[in-house]
Amino acid sequence: MRKLLFSVVVAATLLNAGIYEVDPSSQVGFEIKHLKLTKVEGSFKQFSGTVDYENGALNALDGSVEISSVDTGIQKRDDHLKANDIFDQAKFPQMSFKMTSFANGKMNGDLSIKGVSKPVVFDASIQENGKDLTIIATGTIKRSDFGVVWESNLQDSMVGDELTIKLNLLAKSK
Repeated sequence: MRKLLFSVVVAATLLNAGIYEVDPSSQVGFEIKHLKLTKVEGSFKQFSGTVDYENGALNALDGSVEISSVDTGIQKRDDHLKANDIFDQAKFPQMSFKMTSFANGKMNGDLSIKGVSKPVVFDASIQENGKDLTIIATGTIKRSDFGVVWESNLQDSMVGDELTIKLNLLAKSK
């Protein structure tokens, strides 16, 4: 009986321990005000990430996003976002996030865009789904802090400075 109980405890611990990979079905999205009246929503279709989750604790989350995969539903706008005055995809093909801590529903980390790294805070929740995890996180940054600005002041003033990042990540056990 003790062996059986021990085996059940070990199996349960192993189910909730280890390294996970962010699944391609996850969503990495954003929204920003445009013309002070409407919102533009978009997402990135290519990304990767790893999660270290053990005994109910999120220990690490690292991820990167391919700038080339930006999708707002309008190709001309997507091409402009990839251009050198916005994301400068040729020089900075990826942006990245590295978690530094997680406590009380707050995920702190360093976000790097266009070679600029800044601390950010996401409101986040984690749900265990058998062997997998769902991580939902939302945070707001100022795009100007990362040099994400238009060359034209007129164009730059038409778009809000605050950008909301929305993550809905499915992390699968390796």
